[in-house]
Amino acid sequence: MDPFQELRNEFSSTIRALQNEIESIKNEPKPLQRPKPCLPDPEKFNGQSLKFDTWLASMKAKLRIDAPAIGDAVAQFYYVYLNLESKVQALVLPQLSYAEDTNTWDYNTILDQLSLVYDNPNKIQEAEDHLLALKQDSGESVAAYIAKFERILYEAKGKDWPDVTKISAFRKGLNPTLRGRLNQQLNLPRSYIEFLRVVQQLGSHSFSSNSTNVSHPQSHQSGSHTKSDPMDLSVININSLLFHEGNKESKQSWNQQMLAKLETNGIDDGGD
Repeated sequence: MDPFQELRNEFSSTIRALQNEIESIKNEPKPLQRPKPCLPDPEKFNGQSLKFDTWLASMKAKLRIDAPAIGDAVAQFYYVYLNLESKVQALVLPQLSYAEDTNTWDYNTILDQLSLVYDNPNKIQEAEDHLLALKQDSGESVAAYIAKFERILYEAKGKDWPDVTKISAFRKGLNPTLRGRLNQQLNLPRSYIEFLRVVQQLGSHSFSSNSTNVSHPQSHQSGSHTKSDPMDLSVININSLLFHEGNKESKQSWNQQMLAKLETNGIDDGGD
């Protein structure tokens, strides 16, 4: 046989062998690579009832988002179990034993047992009572009071309450100064969100700056100075915030309402 032909055959055989080896490597199952977790691990629950709601929310979020990174049902079960301190783990040992005996790995059995022990069944009613008794502290800003009110409103499951109910509860807790200024308004929004905006405007508005928001006809300013009450002037300020400019007739009607309100409160354009 031609020696060159023999070499070619040998090379061809080697090439085919390498090709077959490459194909076999491609067809081998690749080891499963878990994705990296997105959320940090929750802090271990130590058995304090006040921290249970926060821990439970963090654990549910972790299991919902990072379940593929944690692993299968067995891994998720032990993940929940190992995120409890030892004294709390002792409370759910029956659930662990049942899972091992029946090979049924449902981490909700642990969460349900902990809820029976640490969850407060009266927390919604207590939050409602807290909300109705809530008061704006002396020196507390409107923004801080709103944040506090909104947090307790969520705890009381009150986000779907009618706006009039939320406004009434919110208004009741305001400090006397703000309640007094609200009482001076000609009209107030019935929308809860708009009402909060009005209160924020009143809370941030300085009484001393109200005089710059009101102008009188030049003919009425001659002679003695016009009497004014800062509490009444806030009426003009807030209603100007709520008033959307329309046609000329609506502006005249609005001005007439302002004058009528001023006269009712004893403010005379003509002086003393």
